[in-house]
Amino acid sequence: MLSISFLIPVYNVEPYVQRCLESVIAQDQVEADLECIIVDDCSTDGSMGIVRELIATYHGPIRFVVVKHEQNRGLSAARNTGLTTATGDYIMFLDSDDYLMPDSIQYFLDNLKCYPNADLVMGNVQDQKYHNTLLNQIQKPCYIDNPNVFFNRMLHHQIYLYAWNKLIRRSLLMEYEIRFIDGILYEDQAWSYELFSHISSVLLLPQVTYVYENNPSSIVNTTFSLEKADKTIWSYTVSCNRMMDNPPHADRYSKNLTVDYLLFMINFMMNGVDLMLKMPISPSIANGFRATKFRILKKSLCYGRLLLACFFLLLFRPFSLIQRLRIFRHHYYDIESVVNHVAHLTDFLHNKNRL
Repeated sequence: MLSISFLIPVYNVEPYVQRCLESVIAQDQVEADLECIIVDDCSTDGSMGIVRELIATYHGPIRFVVVKHEQNRGLSAARNTGLTTATGDYIMFLDSDDYLMPDSIQYFLDNLKCYPNADLVMGNVQDQKYHNTLLNQIQKPCYIDNPNVFFNRMLHHQIYLYAWNKLIRRSLLMEYEIRFIDGILYEDQAWSYELFSHISSVLLLPQVTYVYENNPSSIVNTTFSLEKADKTIWSYTVSCNRMMDNPPHADRYSKNLTVDYLLFMINFMMNGVDLMLKMPISPSIANGFRATKFRILKKSLCYGRLLLACFFLLLFRPFSLIQRLRIFRHHYYDIESVVNHVAHLTDFLHNKNRL
């Protein structure tokens, strides 16, 4: 029988954590051994009181494990702690302000029986804020065992990059030591990039199995604040440098991924440029971010991608000021798509092994 480890970091989520844990408990009739690892990242509200009370009154097959940090260390460290503690064949990350839909895990397992070699099984997500789903193009279970296809989909943001709502083979995470970068925000981007660089097969499922809550106190909703602006820019810098240090292994892919790889990073960095246009950033943080922008520009020139290098000037003033125009922000992905298509027309001139 397969075993699954749920990994749930908890930090100041008092209004949400009971619903999250109850959604896990509701899965306890599945054909699998379940453990739920809760990482207490030193909450200062009543979150852990709710957790302890719920565990104390639960009498079922799920094994609950509570791990407490000595001090608040952030989401990345909490997830890494949970992963170190986990024993399941597969792991699933949950954020404690979100929740699983009823029968989600059985739905995962039923489909996994049909595709037992899948390294990763990803369900659909309901976004409560925008009232939409994140895998709109999937109408039926889609098994992909071609790295060219699923890695390219990731680079084009057709597969969401959040860590949660994925059954992931734990042995793969341990073998390649895939961990979250400690201390940064938006840690899912670099982590997902590394994960998809190593997996061999993906199973995408159309049914909504997870609800993403719009928590006003979440990292996503508090980025545009003075106290978090510096850390956000620093996080973009660290993540982008990590991805540049580990370009796609050319031997793994038959397609030249240089264009998609560079545009993937530039898309991420544009968020930082947008933030710097709106918030004051300390000089040392700004200098690190600027150095990373130049590194991307230099990389595109080293690859001989002159069109991309011209497009990447949008990262620098005065060209970056165009981001203030609503029409540009509205059509950015259309513009990026055109640049991508035109840049790929010269792939035959470039040796893919240069990556």
